[in-house]
Amino acid sequence: MINRAMILRSAFWSGHLTYRKWRGIVRRGPEGHVRVFVHSFIHLPMEWLIGEIGDEKFISIWPEVRKGFDANSPYEKAVLDAWDAIWGVMATGDSQYPVSSGIARLSRMRREVLKTVVCNPGISIYDLAKRTRRDYSRVLKDVRLLAEMNEIECRPDPRSSRKAKQLLPVRSINVRLAGIVAP
Repeated sequence: MINRAMILRSAFWSGHLTYRKWRGIVRRGPEGHVRVFVHSFIHLPMEWLIGEIGDEKFISIWPEVRKGFDANSPYEKAVLDAWDAIWGVMATGDSQYPVSSGIARLSRMRREVLKTVVCNPGISIYDLAKRTRRDYSRVLKDVRLLAEMNEIECRPDPRSSRKAKQLLPVRSINVRLAGIVAP
């Protein structure tokens, strides 16, 4: 059994921040408590913190919390980079994907569509609907929204004689490095 009080004491060694009080702050969000969140992300074990916050909450709050880090501090910069990579993998499937509050505000299903496109560049809308086990029209609506947000690009599929489109992630660094999308 993990002793939550001991874990919190290791991060907040001065003061009397109880687990109950910390949990209340975390539930409300970073507004007005960014420093508590930054210290939590710097000093608490990653796996434990993600378990306490939850995947969806972490994805939604991280773009705001990361603004509280001091990028001039080498240690905080290293921690920031690690959490950015975790956010990228959880939100889009790509550890190099830039942190975006727009993506953080997307629903879980729309992020799943983006994640599938990032992990399968060149996928068609039909294959995307099959892979995500969702209705074609709903996936098409999500693709249009993501294209408006400039997260994905729709190109004609050169291998198809029909009007099939290839979906490509615009901001995925790994896809650019592979030469699939022009910089």
